Amino acid sequence: MRPDEPKTFDPHEPIDLANPVKVREMTGKLECSEDELAQAVDKVGAQPVAVAIFLGRPNALELT
Repeated sequence: MRPDEPKTFDPHEPIDLANPVKVREMTGKLECSEDELAQAVDKVGAQPVAVAIFLGRPNALELT
């Protein structure tokens, strides 16, 4: 892997639970509560695709 290559296939920015705007955006896209989102991030990390898969909504995010 080259140093400039991303270490993940996820093109989305990591979920920032301290940012209320991003939390609302992600809970809307993933159709979950803030608590569910926080628990998912705690379990699998802040990468949106991993969180979506963990929540059982693997197709909730658009890959661009």
